[in-house]
Amino acid sequence: MRPKVALLYVGGSIGMVMNNKTGRIEPVESMEEIHRILPQLQKEVSIEFFPLANMESSDASPDLWIEISKTICKHYEDFEGFVIVHGTNTMSYTAAALSFALQGLSKPIILTGALLPINDLASDARRNLVYAIRAALLDIAEVCIVLGPNVLRGCRAKKVSESVSETFRSTRFPPLAEFSRHFELLPQRTVRRKRKLACASSFDTNVTLLTLHPGLPQDFLDAILHTDLKGIILRAYGPGMIPATLFPWIRTLTEKNIPIVMTSQVLDSFVDLHSYKKQLALEELGIISGKDMTYECALVKLMWVLTQTKNPDKLHELMEKSLVGELDE
Repeated sequence: MRPKVALLYVGGSIGMVMNNKTGRIEPVESMEEIHRILPQLQKEVSIEFFPLANMESSDASPDLWIEISKTICKHYEDFEGFVIVHGTNTMSYTAAALSFALQGLSKPIILTGALLPINDLASDARRNLVYAIRAALLDIAEVCIVLGPNVLRGCRAKKVSESVSETFRSTRFPPLAEFSRHFELLPQRTVRRKRKLACASSFDTNVTLLTLHPGLPQDFLDAILHTDLKGIILRAYGPGMIPATLFPWIRTLTEKNIPIVMTSQVLDSFVDLHSYKKQLALEELGIISGKDMTYECALVKLMWVLTQTKNPDKLHELMEKSLVGELDE
């Protein structure tokens, strides 16, 4: 009997075709286009399609994360694994969101997509779909991103290139599996075993991402104080350095119980609030270390944690704790 995989379609370039008359990229009119590129694989795997949306990934929102997670929870016991066809530009946000919304997994949730439309001769769509569906049957129990031969932990992966050879990269963490001539499952993965799925798909969107840069106007920072903001992801320099002129502003935010989570602008950096005397002052001001989380993951995690607790100390604890393998403690 063929194993069953659910394919949840929400859009992206896999669901686009090139209009030969206009030269424009347009959404496919039906799922038949995707069926056509999987005939041989469907002899090995029973694939059931769930068309949830047909959008560009720039239109993805927390409402979509909730719809995806609720669909998976509803059909969780019916399939060996799940594949989500999604645009690449916001895929890392969705992967992080599903990692926190669906905890206690006993099977893989795989996100995949493509850079080129499926009717392009050079398209990466077929290859990525094949790898993703096969990854959904592996001894892995995590949310993952698969574009190409590497299976990446979803909450660690980010888009780094428009190249089909390495569209996504896992920061400070190796792949969970590699499809190559000598297939390999790596030991750092979470393996399948009986667990109780916890579905908690709620997100508070009253957060923002602030990237520091020299000359950042104080008026802009002060304007933030007059919004209904519930939290900030602060992208600092290096291992967590900020100008001392920001300290009064940070103190005002912490007095208002608005959490500030610090991440780094450096791709492979680790925020360490203990290395420098200036950083110790930040910790005393209540700054939360994002450690080595990507800013995409930190943002989504803060959205999620804000719906799990109203206690500032508990929020601080959860943000600095590894819940789904998103950071090194």
